[in-house]
Amino acid sequence: MANVEQLKLIKQGVERWNQWREQNSNIKPDLSESDLRQAYLQKANLSHANLNKVKLQFSNLTSANLKETSLKKAKFQEANLQSANLQSANLSGASMLEANLQYADLENAILKDAQFSEDVLLNQTNLKGANLEGATGLSSSQINLAITDKQTKLPDYLEEEMDDDFLLQM
Repeated sequence: MANVEQLKLIKQGVERWNQWREQNSNIKPDLSESDLRQAYLQKANLSHANLNKVKLQFSNLTSANLKETSLKKAKFQEANLQSANLQSANLSGASMLEANLQYADLENAILKDAQFSEDVLLNQTNLKGANLEGATGLSSSQINLAITDKQTKLPDYLEEEMDDDFLLQM
Protein backbone atom coordinates (compact mmCIF):
# COMPACT_ATOMS: atom_id res chain seq x y z
CA MET A 1 0.00 0.00 0.00
CA ALA A 2 1.06 3.54 -0.73
CA ASN A 3 2.63 5.83 1.81
CA VAL A 4 -0.23 8.25 2.61
CA GLU A 5 2.05 11.27 3.07
CA GLN A 6 3.82 10.64 -0.23
CA LEU A 7 0.48 10.22 -2.00
CA LYS A 8 -0.74 13.57 -0.62
CA LEU A 9 2.53 15.15 -1.74
CA ILE A 10 2.34 13.98 -5.36
CA LYS A 11 -1.24 15.21 -5.58
CA GLN A 12 0.07 18.72 -4.71
CA GLY A 13 1.80 18.83 -8.10
CA VAL A 14 4.98 17.90 -9.91
CA GLU A 15 6.96 20.95 -8.81
CA ARG A 16 6.34 20.25 -5.12
CA TRP A 17 6.97 16.51 -5.61
CA ASN A 18 10.26 17.00 -7.46
CA GLN A 19 11.43 19.46 -4.80
CA TRP A 20 10.68 16.89 -2.09
CA ARG A 21 12.50 14.18 -4.08
CA GLU A 22 15.56 16.41 -4.36
CA GLN A 23 15.57 17.03 -0.60
CA ASN A 24 14.93 13.35 0.21
CA SER A 25 17.00 11.53 -2.40
CA ASN A 26 17.62 8.61 -0.01
CA ILE A 27 13.88 7.77 0.23
CA LYS A 28 12.36 5.30 -2.22
CA PRO A 29 8.76 6.46 -2.64
CA ASP A 30 5.93 3.96 -2.28
CA LEU A 31 2.85 4.89 -4.30
CA SER A 32 1.84 1.28 -4.92
CA GLU A 33 -1.84 0.56 -5.53
CA SER A 34 -2.60 4.31 -5.78
CA ASP A 35 -5.27 5.77 -8.01
CA LEU A 36 -3.48 8.40 -10.10
CA ARG A 37 -5.83 8.28 -13.08
CA GLN A 38 -5.79 11.46 -15.18
CA ALA A 39 -2.84 12.78 -13.16
CA TYR A 40 -0.58 15.44 -14.63
CA LEU A 41 2.88 14.03 -13.93
CA GLN A 42 4.85 15.59 -16.78
CA LYS A 43 8.59 15.63 -15.86
CA ALA A 44 7.88 14.02 -12.45
CA ASN A 45 10.82 12.28 -10.78
CA LEU A 46 9.41 8.83 -9.99
CA SER A 47 12.71 6.99 -10.33
CA HIS A 48 13.41 4.03 -8.03
CA ALA A 49 9.82 4.19 -6.70
CA ASN A 50 7.35 1.40 -5.96
CA LEU A 51 4.42 1.96 -8.30
CA ASN A 52 3.20 -1.63 -8.39
CA LYS A 53 -0.49 -1.92 -9.31
CA VAL A 54 -0.83 1.88 -9.63
CA LYS A 55 -3.68 3.17 -11.79
CA LEU A 56 -2.30 5.69 -14.29
CA GLN A 57 -4.97 5.51 -16.98
CA PHE A 58 -5.29 8.73 -19.00
CA SER A 59 -2.32 10.28 -17.13
CA ASN A 60 0.32 12.56 -18.62
CA LEU A 61 3.79 11.20 -17.86
CA THR A 62 5.55 13.01 -20.72
CA SER A 63 9.31 13.20 -19.99
CA ALA A 64 8.79 11.66 -16.53
CA ASN A 65 11.73 9.90 -14.88
CA LEU A 66 10.67 6.33 -14.13
CA LYS A 67 14.18 4.86 -14.24
CA GLU A 68 14.49 1.62 -12.25
CA THR A 69 10.90 2.00 -11.02
CA SER A 70 8.80 -1.03 -10.15
CA LEU A 71 5.55 -0.80 -12.13
CA LYS A 72 4.38 -4.42 -11.93
CA LYS A 73 0.74 -4.76 -13.02
CA ALA A 74 0.39 -0.97 -13.40
CA LYS A 75 -2.39 0.29 -15.64
CA PHE A 76 -1.39 2.75 -18.38
CA GLN A 77 -4.47 2.71 -20.62
CA GLU A 78 -4.29 5.78 -22.88
CA ALA A 79 -1.44 7.21 -20.76
CA ASN A 80 1.06 9.55 -22.39
CA LEU A 81 4.59 8.28 -21.71
CA GLN A 82 6.17 10.16 -24.60
CA SER A 83 9.91 10.74 -24.01
CA ALA A 84 9.67 9.15 -20.53
CA ASN A 85 12.75 7.48 -19.05
CA LEU A 86 11.80 3.90 -18.20
CA GLN A 87 15.33 2.45 -18.30
CA SER A 88 15.53 -0.79 -16.32
CA ALA A 89 11.95 -0.34 -15.07
CA ASN A 90 9.95 -3.45 -14.19
CA LEU A 91 6.65 -3.33 -16.09
CA SER A 92 5.83 -7.05 -15.75
CA GLY A 93 2.14 -7.64 -16.33
CA ALA A 94 1.47 -3.93 -16.97
CA SER A 95 -1.49 -2.91 -19.10
CA MET A 96 -0.20 -0.61 -21.85
CA LEU A 97 -3.38 -0.51 -23.94
CA GLU A 98 -3.46 2.52 -26.25
CA ALA A 99 -0.46 4.09 -24.48
CA ASN A 100 1.81 6.62 -26.19
CA LEU A 101 5.40 5.40 -25.80
CA GLN A 102 6.91 7.45 -28.63
CA TYR A 103 10.54 8.40 -27.97
CA ALA A 104 10.36 6.70 -24.53
CA ASP A 105 13.52 5.00 -23.26
CA LEU A 106 12.73 1.42 -22.23
CA GLU A 107 16.31 0.17 -22.48
CA ASN A 108 16.71 -2.99 -20.36
CA ALA A 109 13.11 -2.69 -19.12
CA ILE A 110 11.21 -5.81 -18.11
CA LEU A 111 7.88 -6.00 -19.97
CA LYS A 112 7.19 -9.71 -19.41
CA ASP A 113 3.50 -10.54 -19.83
CA ALA A 114 2.63 -6.87 -20.47
CA GLN A 115 -0.53 -6.20 -22.49
CA PHE A 116 -0.32 -3.98 -25.55
CA SER A 117 -2.81 -3.10 -28.29
CA GLU A 118 -2.56 -2.13 -31.94
CA ASP A 119 -3.02 1.52 -30.88
CA VAL A 120 0.17 1.62 -28.78
CA LEU A 121 2.59 4.13 -30.31
CA LEU A 122 6.20 2.89 -30.42
CA ASN A 123 7.75 5.37 -32.87
CA GLN A 124 11.45 5.73 -31.98
CA THR A 125 10.90 3.94 -28.65
CA ASN A 126 14.17 2.54 -27.31
CA LEU A 127 13.60 -1.17 -26.65
CA LYS A 128 17.29 -2.14 -26.61
CA GLY A 129 17.76 -5.00 -24.17
CA ALA A 130 14.07 -4.93 -23.19
CA ASN A 131 12.41 -8.21 -22.25
CA LEU A 132 8.98 -8.51 -23.93
CA GLU A 133 8.60 -12.28 -23.44
CA GLY A 134 4.97 -13.24 -22.98
CA ALA A 135 3.75 -9.75 -23.93
CA THR A 136 0.51 -9.69 -25.93
CA GLY A 137 -1.03 -7.42 -28.54
CA LEU A 138 2.10 -6.24 -30.38
CA SER A 139 2.64 -6.40 -34.13
CA SER A 140 5.85 -6.55 -36.14
CA SER A 141 4.97 -3.17 -37.71
CA GLN A 142 4.96 -1.59 -34.24
CA ILE A 143 8.30 -3.21 -33.36
CA ASN A 144 9.75 -2.03 -36.69
CA LEU A 145 9.07 1.58 -35.63
CA ALA A 146 10.95 1.04 -32.34
CA ILE A 147 14.70 0.80 -31.77
CA THR A 148 15.77 -2.75 -30.89
CA ASP A 149 19.00 -4.71 -30.67
CA LYS A 150 20.11 -8.33 -30.39
CA GLN A 151 19.44 -8.27 -26.63
CA THR A 152 15.77 -7.31 -27.11
CA LYS A 153 13.63 -10.34 -26.24
CA LEU A 154 10.41 -10.36 -28.27
CA PRO A 155 7.33 -12.53 -27.62
CA ASP A 156 7.48 -15.89 -29.42
CA TYR A 157 4.70 -14.98 -31.86
CA LEU A 158 6.64 -11.88 -32.97
CA GLU A 159 9.95 -13.72 -33.29
CA GLU A 160 8.26 -16.06 -35.77
CA GLU A 161 6.55 -13.18 -37.61
CA MET A 162 9.85 -11.27 -37.92
CA ASP A 163 11.59 -14.42 -39.24
CA ASP A 164 8.83 -14.81 -41.87
CA ASP A 165 9.31 -11.18 -42.94
CA PHE A 166 13.01 -11.85 -43.36
CA LEU A 167 12.34 -14.88 -45.56
CA LEU A 168 9.96 -12.88 -47.76
CA GLN A 169 12.74 -10.41 -48.52
CA MET A 170 14.95 -13.09 -50.07
